[in-house]
Amino acid sequence: MRILVTYGWCRTAYIAAESLSRAGFEVYACGSTALSMVRVSRFVRGFDRVPDPFKEPEQYVTEISAIVKRRNIDVLLPVHEDALAIQTYREILPENLLIACPPRTELVRVLDKYEIIKIAASAKVAVPKTLAPANLIELESCAQELGFPLIIKTRRGNSGKGVFRVNSLAETRQKYREVVDNFGLANNQLPILQEYAEGSVFGSCFLAKDGEVKACFVERYLRCKEAGFGTSVLREPCEFPLLQDYTQRMAKALNWTGIGHFDFIVDSQLSSAYLIEMNPRFWGALNLAVQNGFDFPRGLVTMLTKGEPDSDCFKPLLQPVASLWIVGEIIAGVAEFRTGKGLAPLASAGRILFSDRPRTYDDFRWHDPLPLLMELTHYGSSFLASGGNLNPVATEMMQ
Repeated sequence: MRILVTYGWCRTAYIAAESLSRAGFEVYACGSTALSMVRVSRFVRGFDRVPDPFKEPEQYVTEISAIVKRRNIDVLLPVHEDALAIQTYREILPENLLIACPPRTELVRVLDKYEIIKIAASAKVAVPKTLAPANLIELESCAQELGFPLIIKTRRGNSGKGVFRVNSLAETRQKYREVVDNFGLANNQLPILQEYAEGSVFGSCFLAKDGEVKACFVERYLRCKEAGFGTSVLREPCEFPLLQDYTQRMAKALNWTGIGHFDFIVDSQLSSAYLIEMNPRFWGALNLAVQNGFDFPRGLVTMLTKGEPDSDCFKPLLQPVASLWIVGEIIAGVAEFRTGKGLAPLASAGRILFSDRPRTYDDFRWHDPLPLLMELTHYGSSFLASGGNLNPVATEMMQ
């Protein structure tokens, strides 16, 4: 069986390709940059360049359709929010192609951060108080009702993009207007306001079919880039029945089929949790789950093709391992250096090279080293092209 993995520049695609290749599938990949890390991976049979799915969605799907026909692809595996473009222009793709993601209506629904908060509340899953000002006039009353600090969030976004903490009414007014103007948001896309929740960040990764959770894996974020507002760079597995229960409730409320990921803020006593948002796709820390016995890429593909995931896809390790994103740790070190922590790069190097616990890497394999070099080149190029931005944003991602 031939599988095409999309979004080939990111480590999520790399882990998916590794998983499926090891399972015996014939894996191909595509990406919108020549600096895609999967392009040089031993786990991929071939790579094709495609347009940017956010800037040229229809052309993106048209190019994928041509690849599918030329390479006789059986399953298309979107690993990011390019799934929305793929399902929007589904008619361009061959009718018999299996696509490993939910239909467009479901994706649109859960990609809206305000909508997912409302669904969670109806499913009796705890959420931070969240308000959606209809206009700038309502902004002040909403902010005063929530109190400070509070969080401004775009209704779409990923990897910490479009999320801002503000500490006063004046700062709220300024930042809210900046966000609306910079991202060109229409009246039906205005950002939401959310009460600031103290605590640690956890993630719940899952595979479900018709609202029934087939597998659930919970991760604790130990370190994030950009002072906690960015993607996690170091995390470990953990047992957390409350988050597993919340995950089951959400999957049932959504009648979800496919993979997904929920972010939670958990209090210091690990006794309560707030659901923050949902990623209806593979998540950045996918490697942690796979390395601990939860092979979500293989589980998703076998569920799609056989009706149920293979029975040996989800077998937890007796000795759990943590996972570090090398390039993410470098980014975190640079961010800390910019705040005046002069030794931060050295500390990051130490975290990469040494560990006091069993650990694996998101983006490095000794027997497949070239993808890490390509990933470093890609992020370095993006850093320079954006004028030194550590988390560059494409406007189309936020709309």
